[in-house]
Amino acid sequence: MLETERLILRHWEDSDAEDLYEYAKDPDVGPVAGWPAHRNIEESRNYIRSVFSGEETYAICLKKDSRAIGAVGLNLKDQSGRTDECELGYWI
Repeated sequence: MLETERLILRHWEDSDAEDLYEYAKDPDVGPVAGWPAHRNIEESRNYIRSVFSGEETYAICLKKDSRAIGAVGLNLKDQSGRTDECELGYWI
């Protein structure tokens, strides 16, 4: 976990599904972030359990209420297995 004055970076939890759904249901948000618009909270929960379950994938949360407002992830190797490069992705 990483903390700043206003934010916390922590691993995603099932309880973040409602927060994720608020953003992911918007057809102008999801496709830009790489997913189709979510149809319900359960779809967001499944996304947390699969895509956001990576070891280096974090929820960006407001410190005042722990509400997830985005994500950041670090992919340490590409599809070919190279480990001398990495990719950083985020959305807020």
